[in-house]
Amino acid sequence: MTETVHTLTQRSSDQNLSGGSCQSATTASEFYSLLDEVDSEFIAEQFDIGTYTTKHDFENHLKVGVFEGINPSDSLAELAEKTATHDQLEEMAASTFSRRTNDRDYHAVVRLFFELLHSPQLYHQRSVQRKRLEWLDRAVVALDGTNLALTRSVAVPSELHDSEAIDEIKPGDRGLKFNFAARVDGHAKQPLGVSVTAGETREPTQFDHLQGDVEVFTDLDSPIHVFDRGYLDYDRFCALKEREEDFVCLLQSDSRVDVLERIQDIDITDEAGTRHVRDDLIELAETGETFRRIVFEDVDGEEIAYLTTLSPEKYDPVDVMNIYTLRTLIEILFRELKQYTNIENFHSQSVNGVLFELFCTLIGYVLIEWFRHCHPLRGGVPEAVRLIRTRWNKSLPVYG
Repeated sequence: MTETVHTLTQRSSDQNLSGGSCQSATTASEFYSLLDEVDSEFIAEQFDIGTYTTKHDFENHLKVGVFEGINPSDSLAELAEKTATHDQLEEMAASTFSRRTNDRDYHAVVRLFFELLHSPQLYHQRSVQRKRLEWLDRAVVALDGTNLALTRSVAVPSELHDSEAIDEIKPGDRGLKFNFAARVDGHAKQPLGVSVTAGETREPTQFDHLQGDVEVFTDLDSPIHVFDRGYLDYDRFCALKEREEDFVCLLQSDSRVDVLERIQDIDITDEAGTRHVRDDLIELAETGETFRRIVFEDVDGEEIAYLTTLSPEKYDPVDVMNIYTLRTLIEILFRELKQYTNIENFHSQSVNGVLFELFCTLIGYVLIEWFRHCHPLRGGVPEAVRLIRTRWNKSLPVYG
């Protein structure tokens, strides 16, 4: 399968959501508090969910999907049992969850995911977190991709007839490629854009899709983009510079460059020893465009080269390297999704169903971060997940 399974273009929510307080009876109701601010019924109508039924139950279906995403079950039968005993969930049979997840348009969950990201509560959260990073006055957006392994075969339908399977992704194949943009300049990782493609898709093909998702956020004024060598594309570097969009990325050690000017040399000395930093103005290959290259040489003589458009008058070499280091937060996000959620162990056997479950899991991750914002906990995401799972039906004062 070579075609893109899913790409997203989003728009900002026009809803006037209330701020709301962080007061509720149980951990479960507090976990879902932000989700309750989004009009899921309106979204269901937009995607013809329940057109032919008197009760489409989309809100409960969504909550069950989110619950499964952050508290995975070994089987749908086990999930059905949990819906009968866990607060905030209405009982749903295994066959009902399976049928609805495979049949209902996953784009409805995608729309709700982005409505959440554009909610006033998360805009405010990003603003608060942003102020805590005192040394940097601009937003930083990281782009990266990771492969999602599949534990069961997934049928890929024909574009003309959904009921006709033309391909199959099997366990052991490269699965799906999860392409992500996230804001990483605060203490939390805030998702901004997503595309899901065939597992063999290269990251650079998704750059523009992710950029489109990022650009609609009104609180992102002139962000700095950071990405690794997987996005190496000289034409894109030139286009970003022409649009006056700043970036920092790693540059391959064998890249052809012409050094036009030595900006400065710096020695960094601490208990680990002395490291040397070269700061040059270069022309990249035969592009005719000038960029800034920073080469960091560690105590063992190994070199790491950074390519950037950031001005040396405003950002010294150490600032540039620190900005790039923020990219590791998106790697932590991937690791947390794979270790603590259901991001790879889908129950569905159709592409639509898999994407429905995947975006329910992403919504769950956003709700976990919001829960942590309302109720600061030591131990980060792992501890928050543990408490949400084990204290689901209990009141918040039980653990503070």
